[in-house]
Amino acid sequence: MIQKVNKPIQLSGAKNVRELGGYSTKDGKRVTRKGVFLRGDGTHALTPEDIDIIAKMGVTLVVDMRSPDEIKQYPSRLSSVKGVDYKNVVMFDSLNSSLSKDHLPNSMAELYCLLLSGCKQQYGRIFRLFLNNRSASLFHCTAGKDRTGVVAMLLLQLAGVPDSMIASDYSVSEQNTKGMFDKQHEQYRKQGIEVPDFVFRSRAEDMYKTLKYLYSKYGGAAEYLRECGLALDEIDELITRFVE
Repeated sequence: MIQKVNKPIQLSGAKNVRELGGYSTKDGKRVTRKGVFLRGDGTHALTPEDIDIIAKMGVTLVVDMRSPDEIKQYPSRLSSVKGVDYKNVVMFDSLNSSLSKDHLPNSMAELYCLLLSGCKQQYGRIFRLFLNNRSASLFHCTAGKDRTGVVAMLLLQLAGVPDSMIASDYSVSEQNTKGMFDKQHEQYRKQGIEVPDFVFRSRAEDMYKTLKYLYSKYGGAAEYLRECGLALDEIDELITRFVE
């Protein structure tokens, strides 16, 4: 069952920029703090008004996880905004590589587990960037579903948010960006590439499977981030900053 999740911020040039604050922890005694982390889709079409809205939300760090080719084609409008530290942390794009080799993962969960196992250096860098930023951080990719979804999962699990809420927060991306996914699907068809429907979906079951992998392989987000190079005090600081 999809639980009530944060609605996208009303922007003209992006459809899936969302606050991660306001979610209760498992014990119901604490809540994730607003104005700390925002997840998002592409920032290449943001209008000056959109940028002003984001600036007023206190965003001083933008982590763009897209590939160099994606950025070259669609440069971020936030890369040269005064007062914003724009960083590109490239996650390996297994999906695009798979398309060119006529081989796809069997599910999005499989791709997310590959990201967790293969991108520890990148996740370590991203979370250290979060630590060094004293105001709001916005992290994004193209649709705000896959690369962004894994970072959001790690943050929410670290904060003690229930798995059901993490899965719900993930699953709404499909609806938020439906028009974008429909367009992508059609573009692939025109190129003669048949892509399974699950690639364009954000099924809660894929996030549950990813969480199961996280717990069985690492024990949880805190233990995983230790493997990414973060110290215990750094992880505690992240939790303190994000949870009230």
